[in-house]
Amino acid sequence: MGESRTELLAWLNDLLQTRYTKIEQAGTGAAYCQIFDSIYGDVPVSKVKFEAKLEYEYVGNYKILQNVFKKHK
Repeated sequence: MGESRTELLAWLNDLLQTRYTKIEQAGTGAAYCQIFDSIYGDVPVSKVKFEAKLEYEYVGNYKILQNVFKKHK
């Protein structure tokens, strides 16, 4: 793993208090929702699928994120 990936993973785990081992695990969108919730505090985290395994669950997480972007543009 490249140094930048390692640093990003360490930052993500520190910020979110998670235990991601690969940056690809953030691909579900849940981590991005948490990051934006740490900034704005108004992401409906209860609707985020943290154990997303299926595409429609990923899409749901990204729709939540999209709504946050629209709200704060």
